[in-house]
Amino acid sequence: MSNEFLALGIIFVFIFVTTIVGMLPGIKEKLSLEGWAIGSRGFGRWLSWFILAGEIYTAFAFLGASGWAYARGGPTFYILGYGALAYVVGYYVLPKISPIGKKFDLMTQPDLVQHIYNSKSLGILTAVIGVLFLLPYLQLQLTGLGIIIQTCSYGIITKVPAMLIAFTLVAIFVYLSGLKGVASTAIIKDIVMIIAVVFFGLYLPFHFYGNVGNMFEALDAAKPGFLSLPGGTKVLDVSWVMSTLVLTSLGFYMWPHFSANSFSAKSPEVLRHNAVFLPLYQICLLFPMLIGFTALLILPGLSNPDMSFMLMVQKVFPGWALGLVGGAGALACMIPASDLILNTSMIFTRNIYCRGFNPEADHVHQKFVARIIVFVITVTALCLAIFAPNLLVNLLLIGYSGVTQFFPMIVLGLFWKRATKLASFCGLIVGEILVIYLTFNKLDPVSIFGLHLNAGFVALLINLIIFVIVSLITSNNESIITKEERLKV
Repeated sequence: MSNEFLALGIIFVFIFVTTIVGMLPGIKEKLSLEGWAIGSRGFGRWLSWFILAGEIYTAFAFLGASGWAYARGGPTFYILGYGALAYVVGYYVLPKISPIGKKFDLMTQPDLVQHIYNSKSLGILTAVIGVLFLLPYLQLQLTGLGIIIQTCSYGIITKVPAMLIAFTLVAIFVYLSGLKGVASTAIIKDIVMIIAVVFFGLYLPFHFYGNVGNMFEALDAAKPGFLSLPGGTKVLDVSWVMSTLVLTSLGFYMWPHFSANSFSAKSPEVLRHNAVFLPLYQICLLFPMLIGFTALLILPGLSNPDMSFMLMVQKVFPGWALGLVGGAGALACMIPASDLILNTSMIFTRNIYCRGFNPEADHVHQKFVARIIVFVITVTALCLAIFAPNLLVNLLLIGYSGVTQFFPMIVLGLFWKRATKLASFCGLIVGEILVIYLTFNKLDPVSIFGLHLNAGFVALLINLIIFVIVSLITSNNESIITKEERLKV
């Protein structure tokens, strides 16, 4: 059998087995809205660990970490730091969210925001912004999957049919099983991904240079200063790394799907346990970087650095090995995408459609609409990825910076009794406008007094200042006692 068909066969075995596993929970039991959307709030330590860890290894981690290492060098190491710092935030924030969600029947991030501030309009605004940033993130998974399968098939299958097949299957198991299907498939994906990246991340430097240390010595000799800051860039220096670490660690759990995943835990202790042990998973992000650094020496001049991982495996190994990597990469796109599809459908249905147009809708109707929206969102993302691949590029660039603007509104809303609704509106709107302006006008990073600061960090700082000042001014006009009752569990 040729390399092409051997690789493709292995990839599609991964995809179809994962799809079947994802369908089983919905086939075995009739799920309520709560069971479909947030797993009946019954996920234990390890199931919750896998679904939260599953959001680390997306298409960006699989292709992007090696691509950043190949193209940028030293600044890539920020990726190792931000997740570890984010888990400190998660240790305190997520266990606070979970019991509130259980007591007050909250299922989405906008539900939480509406509940904290007793404001339907603020919840709808949060939902609209969340959907706008989730869609391009979903498109990223689609595009990554297409690139992986096209490369692994040696060009036999192009990106479009690969995306159509895989994401039709994803939509089916999300429709049937919801978060339980996502969680069960995340177990497969995480195990396969860890094995793949650790093996290839160690094997390739050893294969070409004898060990990892020799590879780094060769890279430093070939490109002096590449492994330090600013590496292969001009502006991604120490100030950029520090501001980006703050931004991404605070914004890590501000992505809307993490709130729903937190609501799925059966107790706050589950989430604390995850926060303690998830940093071990973060270590695995080092291995795609080792592949990217090795590829820079072996395959210099790549037009698309994000392909360095796949091309290195293609160069060294036969088709079966490329199929294993492609299968792992396909799952790294499909499983996070399934979580994004599920949560986007829930946010649109529950917080835009129902809150805005049908407030009397019960859980049965919400589930019916949300399951239909699963296919609508999947088709929308597919169409954008196929026919207008660059349409959402700018939204994708501001995605992380954009969702981090939720941080003052949510975290201070949970822990600071004087946080107010008006402050949330003011801080959020100003923060998002600044992110959009700075990014679209190519002012990221922002140069201030010789420092190169992440644009999202600058926007977050101003957002936070506005939030605190407006809260102090207006807190006497809002009932703190009522708010404390809403947060009491």
